[in-house]
Amino acid sequence: MKLALLLYPHSNIRYRASLLQIASEETRLVLRSLGLVSDVAAEEIGGAQFLTFDSGRLLTEREMKMIWQLSSVYMIFLMEDGRILPLESQAPDYIDEDLPLLLKYKGKTNEMFTDSMLTMALASSDFSRNFDAQLVICDPMAGKGTTPLLALRRGFHGIGIEIGRNNVDELAAYMDRYFEFHRIKYKHQQTSLTVRGKNGGTQHKWVFSDSAAHFKDGDTRSFRMICGDTRNALAFLKSGTVHLMVTDLPYGVQTGTAGRDDGLLGTVSQALPGWFDVIRPGGVLCMSFNTHTIRRELLVSETEKAGFSVVETGSLEHWVEQAIERDLVIAKKVSKGSVSDCKKGQNDE
Repeated sequence: MKLALLLYPHSNIRYRASLLQIASEETRLVLRSLGLVSDVAAEEIGGAQFLTFDSGRLLTEREMKMIWQLSSVYMIFLMEDGRILPLESQAPDYIDEDLPLLLKYKGKTNEMFTDSMLTMALASSDFSRNFDAQLVICDPMAGKGTTPLLALRRGFHGIGIEIGRNNVDELAAYMDRYFEFHRIKYKHQQTSLTVRGKNGGTQHKWVFSDSAAHFKDGDTRSFRMICGDTRNALAFLKSGTVHLMVTDLPYGVQTGTAGRDDGLLGTVSQALPGWFDVIRPGGVLCMSFNTHTIRRELLVSETEKAGFSVVETGSLEHWVEQAIERDLVIAKKVSKGSVSDCKKGQNDE
């Protein structure tokens, strides 16, 4: 069964090459999660950019739904007898696709790239076959919430932790406006959080559903946006409750969280043990970072010290703009008895 994946175009020609690189690796990871070993090739068909692969067998309906999780794919075609035949979309849209797109701000990461990170984390976890379950997705350095909003669009539960009060307040106002404009029934609750007996921040929690009937029946999704220090993640969240943790580390930050002069890597290093604790066994942490700010080998070392095992992938380092050369680290909290595609870390010896 040979498929051709039509990719979304991008106006920046140089960045288009980076997106092709990410899309190729994202596709390989998804195929690997399905137990398929296939070459993924870039092809131009009719002047448009495609990725093609041969699965070697007929794919099940559920396997095709997993392939539709690929964020960079606009349409999927069946290649047969020299023709390409369009397949009906099964893209995961629990809520309108504009939810993570409308909130614009300086420094926002391309939503398609963030969605690719989410797919690669899912494909690398023990929960890849549960892509339509109510998984819990957390961004521990959430900014204005692009990652959890993308998670909500797929029907997952979303959690964000962000130190910047202005970011959290702007997102909270946006969420209320969005739900009201789209006439989505919801509840919004704001509470104070206590960490070690002191005020540790605030939490906004929204509970909503894709229909009024489902909301009435209690078939809902939740979004928690926490204004607090990510190093207190274990105080905010229960141990072993997060399936996937996906975060785009700040690209230009030179000082630590909450003004501490320990650098971005120092902040992440202090946060990693708590992140490890809140992730479920078999879950995955996916971090993107600017290689001009953090050296990959140092981030990998700190990640392994916290107990994670780094997942083997092809090269994910790519150009974004003059000051940003981006790379990713995907790391798993390996559960007993799971089949792992991880490199052996220093904590596994």
